[in-house]
Amino acid sequence: MRVKKLRIIIFLLFLIIPLNANESERTWNCYLTTIGPGDPLYIWFGHTGLILENTQSERAVFYDFGNFSFKSDHFYRNFAMGRLIYFSVGVSAKAYLNYIVSENRDVTIQTLNLSEESVAEMAEYLNWKVQKGNNTYLYHHYLDNCSTRIRDLIDKACDGQLKKASDYSAGTSFRESYRRYSYHSWWPDWLLSFLQGQTIDEDISYWDTMFLPEELMKQVADLQIETPRGMEPLVLETEYRIRSEGRPATPEKAPSNIRQAFINGLIAGILLVLLQWAALKKRNSIRITSRIILTVVLLIFSIIGGLLYFMIFFTNHSVTNQNLNIALFHPFYLFLLFLFPKKNILRRKKLIISFWQIQATLFATIVLIGMIPAYHQGNERTVFVFLPLLLLQITALPLLIRRQITGEGQSYGLLNRAISLKHGQDDQDEPSQI
Repeated sequence: MRVKKLRIIIFLLFLIIPLNANESERTWNCYLTTIGPGDPLYIWFGHTGLILENTQSERAVFYDFGNFSFKSDHFYRNFAMGRLIYFSVGVSAKAYLNYIVSENRDVTIQTLNLSEESVAEMAEYLNWKVQKGNNTYLYHHYLDNCSTRIRDLIDKACDGQLKKASDYSAGTSFRESYRRYSYHSWWPDWLLSFLQGQTIDEDISYWDTMFLPEELMKQVADLQIETPRGMEPLVLETEYRIRSEGRPATPEKAPSNIRQAFINGLIAGILLVLLQWAALKKRNSIRITSRIILTVVLLIFSIIGGLLYFMIFFTNHSVTNQNLNIALFHPFYLFLLFLFPKKNILRRKKLIISFWQIQATLFATIVLIGMIPAYHQGNERTVFVFLPLLLLQITALPLLIRRQITGEGQSYGLLNRAISLKHGQDDQDEPSQI
């Protein structure tokens, strides 16, 4: 009897073990894939996507939202007007990872601890989202991009626990956050910062910092979530698939580069003074050459200012709004070009000095406004470019012009005296009329 019972128990065990083994096998796996910065400006900030793997079909698809095409209809017009149309794609994960090797970028893959039901639901949504007609969206660099869309999907899959854990101040701003990836190239970094106004200088949360793929990777790695088994890490495993060679690590905080800004402003200021002084000289060859170069410089100033005004008042580029820099770069530098012809030269020299005095007053005004906390803007580098530039225009330039006027006055005086003496001598030589 005991032997019979033992046989029945063994038989039941053989039935139960395979059943449990099948139930423990997952059909879906989810991997957060983070790609580091690349060489072109538009991939300086990295990239991210999700790999969803179906273990039954042995199919792994890489889904991401960070795609655009220069060949899209009206791409350049839409880009200029602030309507950045991006689209989502789903491609073979193996093919994508093989391709990314050629770009010498870091690739980190994190296995996410999400329920199979959540991942299956995510797969269904993403398969729908990559279909034609569903795959486009209006891109925003900070609020709606390839990283924020993946962040939102992960947050939904873990029942809002990611947002709950990261919804507090990060002690930084959008400007300070993105500059960690652009500081290494001074002029593009300065231009990007110059064109963006006060809206990106407000304090943001850790949730907001995840507009950057690497920040999303870090926040996900640190998160503990509540599961039916208790509190567990959201990331089960991290694999550093590719390590780039020769790329510097991203700093925790970008350097201010104010010293470089001051030096650039000083050089530009000296050149501008010399060009204006030479453009007012009497010698034709020097005057003409200087006026040509000065015209190019003032056109650049005016074009940059015109671009800023256009983006603020005529486009959907919301990040350019509330920008104090409109007082520094504007289209009115072209006015200076009309002050250099020969006629009424003394009056025109005084108008040139007045122009720069007005510009210096505007500069002082925006600096004072920027000191008010409610109107603070992270435009310190632009301020330090204009500080030496304007100081030279209101000190060195008037001094050179006044000396030039004095020299011309003395020349005219000597000339008049010579003419008078000549006329006087001629009068003495001429016979008197009685």
